[in-house]
Amino acid sequence: MRIGFIRHLKLNVIMLANFVIIITFNIVAVSSCSSSNHSDEFIEPTDSIKTKAAVIDGTFIPYYLVADWNDSRWEEELSNLKGLGMHYLILSPTVYTDKNNVTKSIYPSSYATSFYKSDVVDNCLRNAAKYGFKVFVGLNSNVKWWSWWQGNSKQWLIDQMSFGNKIAKELFNKYKKTYSDSFYGWYWDWEVDNLNYTTDDRQQALIEALNINIDYLNDLRSSMPIMLSPFMNYQVGYNAYQYAQMWKKVFAAVHFRKGDVFCPQDGIGAGGLVLDNVEEWFKQLEEAVKTKSGLLFWANNESFDVFSASATLNRFVSQIQKVHPYVSNHISFCYSWYYSPYRVNKAFNQGYSDYVKNTNLPTLPVPPSVVNLRVFLDSSDKIDITWEQPQDRSNVAGYFVYRGDKLIANYQYDISYYCNTTYTEDEKLNPGEYIYSVCSYNVNGVCSPKSSVKYTSSL
Repeated sequence: MRIGFIRHLKLNVIMLANFVIIITFNIVAVSSCSSSNHSDEFIEPTDSIKTKAAVIDGTFIPYYLVADWNDSRWEEELSNLKGLGMHYLILSPTVYTDKNNVTKSIYPSSYATSFYKSDVVDNCLRNAAKYGFKVFVGLNSNVKWWSWWQGNSKQWLIDQMSFGNKIAKELFNKYKKTYSDSFYGWYWDWEVDNLNYTTDDRQQALIEALNINIDYLNDLRSSMPIMLSPFMNYQVGYNAYQYAQMWKKVFAAVHFRKGDVFCPQDGIGAGGLVLDNVEEWFKQLEEAVKTKSGLLFWANNESFDVFSASATLNRFVSQIQKVHPYVSNHISFCYSWYYSPYRVNKAFNQGYSDYVKNTNLPTLPVPPSVVNLRVFLDSSDKIDITWEQPQDRSNVAGYFVYRGDKLIANYQYDISYYCNTTYTEDEKLNPGEYIYSVCSYNVNGVCSPKSSVKYTSSL
């Protein structure tokens, strides 16, 4: 991911996950030597995830989620993640330029116009060190990335990479000596898709941009790997095979080092891919990664849905398992936002914890149906669909709302166990009869029988 909150591409609209955070653990070797001869080269973990269950080994953490955390809050979150067997976090970007060309940072940077009120980078690295996590720290990002080819020259992109090198040096000098273990690697924030990088000129620009950063980071400290997390949308642009061939071309020309991480977003949350085709895309990308010696292939599994709600655990586990044969590790965008027991319904974290321990989700009973489903026009002449919660809500995570067979809303209980029970129809309907349905569901995605009501539109 991110890193707004979520990202991706729909037709030519790309949903981006803005400021993110990665934390990492299993890997090795930071030498005091700083050279490009790989004398302190990365060593891959011996307990490869391929020999273990399909589980998440780390998570992105949005800066806006952790910006105001004190040490106590960091410690309870990291303690939970460690208990789930995770070793990685991703904090990114550390410097961001918005649409008004204002450059902001989450640490005291001499290159930023404004600085967040606390040093988020130090807070993250310091607490990560307490729990043995390793952190991929992001460089810079700019909102114009999403349209740089429209009116911006290749030089703009090159300038952004050069700016990223300045940020890298500043971060390295500020934090690496103090947090030599937890400050493990770098995150490259620029998200590449399968629509806007299909031409030779854009691919060449991408190659040059990556090499500007990778070559500099290699000279700065060759043992610190870099991670990037591209994405894809099966409805537009290159298909799975073509996208893999594009990356094969890029891999041949980019100076990736042993231990660098290619970690595509699986797209399931944002709708870029679906469970029926995600395996094919990762299978093709694995073949491309194999052509680059030493490059690691991980998956970024999305733990949300298109309504920005927490993904049901059956879907989340399924998407991990489908790509597991092709990758050597998994991270998530974003466990601490969508599954943290300190932020959402604790049953999500408990269910996933049971999966980690037993390699199966716990069996939960079918939740009870909603009652008193009604549809009417409100005071603004909009269609409202309302329902009453089941009397026993102990096994209810939320409600799916349908128009006909189309899922149009997902409402979930929050940490205080509040949930909206009214859906307002924003779409202008053609004259005719419509069936609205609502079902309750548990964290595993098991649904109650639907309750339905008819509405006749005369508009």
